[in-house]
Amino acid sequence: MSSKEEALRANGSFNHRYRNVHADVFKTSRFFDARDIVQVKYEMLRAVERDGDSVTDAVGEFGFSRKTYYQISRAFDEGGLNALVPKKTGPKGPSKLRGEVSGFIDSFLSGDEKANAKEISGQMEAELGIRVHPRTIERYLEKKTKPTAVRQQSAE
Repeated sequence: MSSKEEALRANGSFNHRYRNVHADVFKTSRFFDARDIVQVKYEMLRAVERDGDSVTDAVGEFGFSRKTYYQISRAFDEGGLNALVPKKTGPKGPSKLRGEVSGFIDSFLSGDEKANAKEISGQMEAELGIRVHPRTIERYLEKKTKPTAVRQQSAE
């Protein structure tokens, strides 16, 4: 693996579908690299905007769908070149432990410091109608306390 490929992978800009890029510019120039997703997206937009290629032809040459082309185009119009850099995918944090859920956990523990995650989960479902797995509550508590003071789920 080349150092450039390693760098692209490390910063999230590696085009895993680089073999689907058939545009001549990526075949005839050492400067252009189909493994660089930012270059591929930009050149696709440029082919439509500057060179007058149809969207259908461009997506076929650059390995994208029409829907993705329009998403990329909109992102570029709103955020410039930086908008073409892939963002981290996946969850950005705990999805259920916001607002009233974390408040409920903290409030419950202020009334019963020895409560375990299973008790908190059951009470939360009963009172709020929100189901949160006990292990999710344990992870929340681990982040709030020192590792030695972690509240563990009691054995059944």
